[in-house]
Amino acid sequence: MVTFLASGEALLPFRRLRIFGRDARTAAHDLVEPLTIQGRVLLALMLREARTRYGRQRVGYLWALIEPILHIAIFYAIFQYTLRIVPLGNSLAMFLATGLATYIGFSHVMNRTQGGFASNEALLAYPVVSVMDVFLGRALLELATWITVTVIILGALIASGLDPLPQSVLMMVSAILLLFGLGFGVGVLIGIAAQFVPSVDNLTSIAFRILYFTSGVFFLPDALPPSVRDVLAWNPVLQGITLFRMGYYGNYDSHMLDLNYLVIWSAVSVLAAFLVERLTRKALLSRSF
Repeated sequence: MVTFLASGEALLPFRRLRIFGRDARTAAHDLVEPLTIQGRVLLALMLREARTRYGRQRVGYLWALIEPILHIAIFYAIFQYTLRIVPLGNSLAMFLATGLATYIGFSHVMNRTQGGFASNEALLAYPVVSVMDVFLGRALLELATWITVTVIILGALIASGLDPLPQSVLMMVSAILLLFGLGFGVGVLIGIAAQFVPSVDNLTSIAFRILYFTSGVFFLPDALPPSVRDVLAWNPVLQGITLFRMGYYGNYDSHMLDLNYLVIWSAVSVLAAFLVERLTRKALLSRSF
């Protein structure tokens, strides 16, 4: 027994445990460190984008809030005298806010994302910055702005005492995230395509302007004739706005909503964006240097 202990063989299991623990810590460190670096890169890109877009003055940030408020105010003034009844709920302002804040947020994610590469080509000279980082940094900034503006606008209307609290915040957040995935994916695809075919921007801008009036922002799709409703139901943005409104209005149960359809659009858009970026990465980098 003394010989066995003296030889150190009895301590081998404990040594292996220490080695295994050290290897596990090393593996965890190797996994966490790249994610930490990636997070810092994206945060730096978001801060740079915010500073560049809104300027060094704080008043510049207010435009992100003023723009949707102006849209709501203009259409409120128009529909207040043309609509006999509010399409949903008791407040025309809240009905417009749930549609406009959601659509404008999606539109900004898509439009700003597609310009991410052209505006940040110089940053690709740094090894830690990848092509997808410049797209994702812009998109995440727009997502943060979108959520903040939505909370402020809806919160102000609720605080006025004219509108009730939302019925399902989870459903509203789900709508924002799914539309974010759609806007980010489509924005990346358009942004990459525009580097090789510049006229793509003009063609897509015309097509997406039509979405402003066909995505259920100003009307309730369920109230339309079946022939029109069935065509508009193919619009994933309309599906997202419908999901957002179902989350706010507890008594609204749309028969047009197809959640699986919206999820597929969002997931396929993101996957296609990463795939196309990977396939065109060398060509994009060669154009930037």
